[in-house]
Amino acid sequence: MELASTPAPPRLHRKSFFIWRRRLTPMRPATHLVLLIGICLLALQANASIVITGTRVVYPATERDITVNIRNTGKTPSLIKAWVDNGKGTPGAGSPGRSPFIVTPPVSRVDPDKGLLLRIANIDRTLPQDRESVFWLNVLEVPSSSPDKAGAAASGNSAGKLQVAFRSQLKLFYRPAALKGAAADAAQQLKWRIAAEGGKRVLRAVNDLPYSVSLARLHLRSGARQYANDDLDMVPAKGSYGIPLPADAAAWARAGAKVRYTWINDFGGLIETDATVE
Repeated sequence: MELASTPAPPRLHRKSFFIWRRRLTPMRPATHLVLLIGICLLALQANASIVITGTRVVYPATERDITVNIRNTGKTPSLIKAWVDNGKGTPGAGSPGRSPFIVTPPVSRVDPDKGLLLRIANIDRTLPQDRESVFWLNVLEVPSSSPDKAGAAASGNSAGKLQVAFRSQLKLFYRPAALKGAAADAAQQLKWRIAAEGGKRVLRAVNDLPYSVSLARLHLRSGARQYANDDLDMVPAKGSYGIPLPADAAAWARAGAKVRYTWINDFGGLIETDATVE
């Protein structure tokens, strides 16, 4: 059974930020403390200006390239850098290995209230054709440093200023043309099993189809006993994903328990599906 999901949406893509201090000079311990407090306060107040259309990217293998739209909703220009990696790369460094995709322009300035089209092209046709492959589109945003009225920035007097860089990450699904069925079929046909692994009981989602399934929330119940989890990952194509159960849930979770899970479709929508543990 498929239901429309109404609770508040979970994180649909990753967002992180990085702070550095320009022209660092030796500081006393008290200064370190003040700087640390300032960074914490800044972390609470900082907001990214670059907005990316959509929450995921689907790359049909039949396409020569695809485009992603970004827009600067802030009041100052931003410098952006974009690349595709396996999700484990570091800002500005990209993937540890060669990425099968290139993004153009890789670096660009985006003015306030202006947009930019990122073009993503596959340069490696050796990716598996019997299942989806999953990568991450990274967009690193560095807001500009506006000069003050005294022209300090123009004169190079930027000591002691903090800059914040934001990185957004969206899943990129490379989808071969010959795959049978649809991505929604994989999500709706997940099989759920209780297994003992490494001395712990695990609720395992098994995916027999060639499409990856992104999970957002899960609710396991048996009678009046319940277990919920909204910190979930992805069930890979033709693979499985194990969710370790806490001791209280492990004591009663078994075949016949009911599972209601929320998955994310190609458009970022949240769909709830009910299943029974086998």
